[in-house]
Amino acid sequence: MEPTWHDGLSRKALVELVEGLLLAMDKAVPRLDAIAHHLSLMSPQGEEFEVLGGISDQIADIADELYAASDREKLREWGNEIDAPGKAN
Repeated sequence: MEPTWHDGLSRKALVELVEGLLLAMDKAVPRLDAIAHHLSLMSPQGEEFEVLGGISDQIADIADELYAASDREKLREWGNEIDAPGKAN
């Protein structure tokens, strides 16, 4: 079996790591959404703020990607697949 980034970590340590990452995402997504919202409010106020609209869109995209990556149901399914009998870790 090929070595992976999690070699040597216990299942408990991996679960704690994932829970910590999910908590960080839970805190980051609303903040990114708020930043994107405020920038989008500023961008229509003039051509000099046009770049803010692009930045706002990029921040909103990052928030969407983080939210999608933190889909608990998808992560649970992935974890159950790994734990299924006959599957290699």
